[in-house]
Amino acid sequence: MKIILLMIPLLVTTLGSLEIDYEERIPYIQKNNGSIKGLVATPALNALTRSGIEYELKEKPSKRHLHEIKSNQKLICALGWFKTSQRETFAKFSKVLYQDQPMGIVIRQQEKPIFENKKLEYILKIPKRLLTKASYSYGNLVDNKIKEYKTRTTEVYTDNQKMLELIMKKRADFMFMAYEEASVLLEQSKYESLEFIPVHDMPQGNKRYMMCSQKVDDEILKIINQYIE
Repeated sequence: MKIILLMIPLLVTTLGSLEIDYEERIPYIQKNNGSIKGLVATPALNALTRSGIEYELKEKPSKRHLHEIKSNQKLICALGWFKTSQRETFAKFSKVLYQDQPMGIVIRQQEKPIFENKKLEYILKIPKRLLTKASYSYGNLVDNKIKEYKTRTTEVYTDNQKMLELIMKKRADFMFMAYEEASVLLEQSKYESLEFIPVHDMPQGNKRYMMCSQKVDDEILKIINQYIE
């Protein structure tokens, strides 16, 4: 094992440093004095630092993460992605960096009676419009149910804060969001007309990983995984 530990940093150096892509998304990833921190970022960077593997942080939009990992042209990993069966066809994944609490929905407060204490099936079948982010997964369960029930959706290429504004403007009626993220964003006074509510039968929250291109050697991931706590 000592031999492998010595060879891995050399392998990365020979091929180029490992690119670590991120998109700021509080509380998972937050810029911090030239680096990043958060529920996902902190365990990831701690593992990379302890592994001795050379890496370079790059801030990019999430759709770029997906495109560059799919293209498999370089050593690249992106932080905080969900593992899905479709993504496993073109990417490799680390150990779990963080597991969310059960996901809920964000709605306009005046529509709370429509959504409160309801099951996922009911919410996805009612004639209300769901706001989703393009190229984003809400986990296998929710993704599959949206397709199964043919839920009316509006798909956008923007971040959660702008998506919340679209809910306020009635461009859509609800959106899925992790409790951790909603609890931070909805503290802002500009979102006082919105509310996060749990979904009655939502299972344990999604697991977040480091998603890497196939070009990243299995031994590199194995070493990083040893230091993920």
